[in-house]
Amino acid sequence: MYSYKSTLITTFLILLLLLTASTKAQFLKDNLIKKGQEELAINNFTGAIKYFNQELETNPDNHLAYYLRGIAKHELGDKVGAYNDFSSTIYFHPGFSMAYYKRCLLKLDFKDYYNALTDINKALNYNVTNTDFYVARGYIYCLLNDTTNALHDFNTAIFLEGTNGFAYLNKSVLEADQKHYDKALANINKSISLLQFLPNAFVIRAFIELNIKDTIAAIKDYEFIISKDSTCVLAFYNLGLHYLGLNNFDKTINYFNKVIELNPFHSECYYNRAAIYVQQTKYVEAISDYDHVIKINPLNINAYFNRAYVKQLMSDYSNALNDLGKVIDLYPKFQKAYSLRSHIYSQLNNFEASEKDRKFANLLYNIRDDSLAFNKSDSIYLLPLLDFRSESQAMDTSSGHVQYKSFKIMQKDNYSLIPENSSNPLSFYNMQIELLNQNRSINLKLKIDNNDTKLSYDNLAESKTLLDSLSSHNKSLKESNCIWKCILSSSLKNYREALLSISQVSDTSVYSYLATFLKGNIYIEIGQQEEDTKNKNNLFDNTNSSTDDYKNYTQAINEFTASINKNGKFSFAYYNRAFTKSLLNDISGALLDYSSCIFFDNTNGNAYYNRGLLHILTSDYQNACSDFSKAGELGVSEAYSLLYKYCTK
Repeated sequence: MYSYKSTLITTFLILLLLLTASTKAQFLKDNLIKKGQEELAINNFTGAIKYFNQELETNPDNHLAYYLRGIAKHELGDKVGAYNDFSSTIYFHPGFSMAYYKRCLLKLDFKDYYNALTDINKALNYNVTNTDFYVARGYIYCLLNDTTNALHDFNTAIFLEGTNGFAYLNKSVLEADQKHYDKALANINKSISLLQFLPNAFVIRAFIELNIKDTIAAIKDYEFIISKDSTCVLAFYNLGLHYLGLNNFDKTINYFNKVIELNPFHSECYYNRAAIYVQQTKYVEAISDYDHVIKINPLNINAYFNRAYVKQLMSDYSNALNDLGKVIDLYPKFQKAYSLRSHIYSQLNNFEASEKDRKFANLLYNIRDDSLAFNKSDSIYLLPLLDFRSESQAMDTSSGHVQYKSFKIMQKDNYSLIPENSSNPLSFYNMQIELLNQNRSINLKLKIDNNDTKLSYDNLAESKTLLDSLSSHNKSLKESNCIWKCILSSSLKNYREALLSISQVSDTSVYSYLATFLKGNIYIEIGQQEEDTKNKNNLFDNTNSSTDDYKNYTQAINEFTASINKNGKFSFAYYNRAFTKSLLNDISGALLDYSSCIFFDNTNGNAYYNRGLLHILTSDYQNACSDFSKAGELGVSEAYSLLYKYCTK
């Protein structure tokens, strides 16, 4: 009853072949564009995005800036952001063929095949001689089972450019899928001779060699790939499939284990390994592997069905029925699901239900031999239900340094007012800040930032001593001195003196919203310090925290609220209040405050980043991916690791 899932050779059509095509746009001589281009050339994609952002600030209709930024975003794994930028390119320059091409590739990633076809046709309308466009369209035709048009496009690409290795590669895949192995072998050899080392080309050739019974050559190709690229998942996986065909389960399991080590999201490998475990009556291990498949794709009906089959072998009829119910909910025409459920009902002596399912299963069988057969009416509908993730490369998110379940680690530092040696204050946010920069004699500038100060403890202490010696000549200077004393005392962790200093700012002062803002920051620091101390003292104590443990966070929220009441457009107060609410697990309140922060300052990348993290926590991946895309665009590089982890499936 269980079955293996084999990788069809058509899935080897490597999107890489489309993505590595050279960008043929003519770059403007504008300085920012040139600088961005230079960053692209050295693979500094986040640096390139910053230059393109600057260009778009002054020239918001510059189609080339959008296009190049889209390329940088795509390289960073931000597919949604890249898609939006290519769409903007097309909006401002409807005849830009490469933008249609790049957007087409992204639509393929999103499995939007028909709209991808529309885009590639547009690209060809504007540039009828670009062979990469024909290769892309042929690829789409293959996905839509239109082999005649696919072959025509690959031949056209070869006619126009006899050195296009990817055209030969795709033609080879198509011919192998049609079992024309001699032609396929000739074309893959031509592709390999034209392209630099491309592991997947050798994988395809090995596949063809296995089908013409040239096992020695196939194994040699696989070993060659692994010697050149020890992380090539496809090589290990196909070797596993080869030994699976020989019923050599020990070698198969070894290779499958290697695949999963390289790519823990390779659902097809879990699926096939589970089938082996079933044959070996290792039912618990099989269930675990099917669990992985379903976790990766919660819509995979084959995994639910096979898990149900194993559960009924273990006499776990109740859970088996739950799985079959899920299958039928997702795809009511799955004939085998009704047959198996009928069998289970009979085991439970529920003969009425069993007979009902048996009759419906027979009806489906008579209508069509295979209830999962692909046809034009069902293919798009069935696609997500049968989808397996089987990427050719390992997925590595270790560079993200983000523990998404821990707010203490995942949140960016809260904003604070700090002294810094700088020539230009960030007066963009509040005009009043400029008035606080009157103490030129100690060379301090006030700015709002979330970076740690580079001033040493001695520098801070010296600055505070110098500040204390200054005389107050007017009210505003006196209040600015109080704010500076608060900042410096807080930096020295002298919170009592900091609170005393800031309390001297009048509630009617134009700086009162800054004063309450600073007080909120101090209470956050006190709360975190107390929490850290308690965690150290109670390292082996599992008692729950009391409400009193969070009173400083509550007080911080009250101060930020007071700051907002005094200056409703002060975006950082919303940001810090959101941060504090997240510490108290008030997710909905934190989301609302981050949104308010963004409303008043849509250039705050950290606010987008943190809001995206909260969306992840609530499983709202669509909005999370949108926020990470914007955060990355605004310079928060950590966002790209999360985009890759959560937004590329």
